[in-house]
Amino acid sequence: MARLLDFVLGHQDIIAKLVASFEQGKPGQTYLFVGPAGIGKKLTAKGLAQALACPQSPRGCGKCPSCFRMAQGTHEGLKIIEPSGAQIKMEQAREVIEFLSLKSLSGNRVIIIDQAQNLNPQAANSLLKTLEEPPEGTFFFLIAPSVAGLMQTIRSRSRIVQFKPLTSEDLQKKVKAPAWALRAARGSFEKLAQLQEGPELELRQKSVEMLNLFLTDTDFLLNETWRTEFKDRAQGQRLISYWVSFMKDAIYLQEGAKTQITNLDQAPIIKTLAEYNREFLLALMQKSLQVEQSFGANRDPQLVMEEFFITHRP
Repeated sequence: MARLLDFVLGHQDIIAKLVASFEQGKPGQTYLFVGPAGIGKKLTAKGLAQALACPQSPRGCGKCPSCFRMAQGTHEGLKIIEPSGAQIKMEQAREVIEFLSLKSLSGNRVIIIDQAQNLNPQAANSLLKTLEEPPEGTFFFLIAPSVAGLMQTIRSRSRIVQFKPLTSEDLQKKVKAPAWALRAARGSFEKLAQLQEGPELELRQKSVEMLNLFLTDTDFLLNETWRTEFKDRAQGQRLISYWVSFMKDAIYLQEGAKTQITNLDQAPIIKTLAEYNREFLLALMQKSLQVEQSFGANRDPQLVMEEFFITHRP
């Protein structure tokens, strides 16, 4: 058997404050956990659910049948909602309301809504009343990357808890990875896993090739190579996000802050970027961020890249 909170890396200050509120009999009922993906928000929520349901200890004993069922995800007082496809839909919101309408046989009940930013408007609106005034003994944990993607009415009904990225040391406790990957993951197990997969490594290397092409090829607009790579909007976004990361490292190199450099294995492209003057480099990075946002706003990626080159060619 296991006490789930013991398996959470980092975030101990957050856990201590929340568990203390449980012990004092003053817990909130609707929490919004925000922070990067892959840093332990959902595991923390499950651990707190285990503690709230435990009949032995407000911290969760990790040994009783209730704690065991929570650890297995089979507890009758736990409901976990995740996106069905791209959204959390009305049918899933109805599941929550139905779950709460049943008489509780196990004391406290916990609903975890993962990726709550994907609640569609109908689902979000149907849950508003319940989030504002949860039944006694009912606790909501909403999980999202930031508050930005959530309706203001949901944000105002929640206690917002900001989770910070894990440290490289935290990541290293669970995963063996090269130093550059640990830094480039920026505290996320999810990102670290991606960085160690073949397709993502290939994409990252491709981003270096595309950036070199952008910086050096005067006939860039006529080059079909980049057009192929930027044809897919989602892939284009990821390519540009790597460009931004390399540019940040180049600025760190200019500043002599080498310990802050993330992409330790990409010294040549970082050095090349650092040779440009600061004003140009900052403008290039700012425009890259705008390009990344444009891809997210469904603009044609090839057209966006053409505009980028015309206005910010070296």
